[in-house]
Amino acid sequence: MLPGVDASAHVVNCFRAKYTNISLDNFAHLWVTKPAEKLANRYLKEVGESEDIAHCLRHRFFLERLREFHIQATNGVFINIGAGFTNYPYLINTPIASCEVDKPNLIKSKQQRIQKLQSSQQLPERDILFLCTTDLNNSRENKKLFDSLSQWIGSRQSFILMEGLLYWLSQDSVNSLFKHLQQTQIAGSLLALNAFKPSETSKAMFQRLRKFSEKGYGIGHFSPNTLSETFHENLLGYKLIDQANYISLSKQLDKVKELVDKDSVLEEDCYLLRKI
Repeated sequence: MLPGVDASAHVVNCFRAKYTNISLDNFAHLWVTKPAEKLANRYLKEVGESEDIAHCLRHRFFLERLREFHIQATNGVFINIGAGFTNYPYLINTPIASCEVDKPNLIKSKQQRIQKLQSSQQLPERDILFLCTTDLNNSRENKKLFDSLSQWIGSRQSFILMEGLLYWLSQDSVNSLFKHLQQTQIAGSLLALNAFKPSETSKAMFQRLRKFSEKGYGIGHFSPNTLSETFHENLLGYKLIDQANYISLSKQLDKVKELVDKDSVLEEDCYLLRKI
């Protein structure tokens, strides 16, 4: 397990595997390793005990909306930017044309593992295009990536997911991504993402997360990104159609411990926007 954002992907996967009744990720356990479990437990101790349930709620939110999209857009495609060890294409009952974007080393290890899991019939067969990008903070890399995505998507409606991604990027890079997305997606397509509001940065828990990102993940000094509550109002060509945070999502499920104490929950908001 490499340090940095790769380590974060392992940790978040452990969270999804811990509460599959919430995350609905029945394949997450296939990617769990002992070192990742150890780091995930350290994360919960140093950042906050509610983070595992929160990440499961986030995954469920996006999965349910992807499933709805797949029913409605029969020729639609799914793109997961910063896919990590998520299993979205395998959690859809019928195959959906999919593309996963991530760092070269992570994609290489994931592809090798997928081949073994499919050979042993632990994962269903899915046709997934893997695209590598070394740095989404690099404008040239972004242009190259979206040139490839535009060609692959063509005239099809798309569901583009950026889960747990924007936190790691500069605001200039986020703005650049949004511009490329506007030019890539056609009307009726969906854009799904999550982000912290600026107000969350004043929480002690947020500062613990930043500290863990630097030391636990070995990233070094960096400034986490946030999005204003009204960012979508300035996002030309998109309309907000759904929004929820972890506290509201926890109230929607039976037999799930409600997240009620705002000081002990990092309230990322999950957004779903439609291209118009």
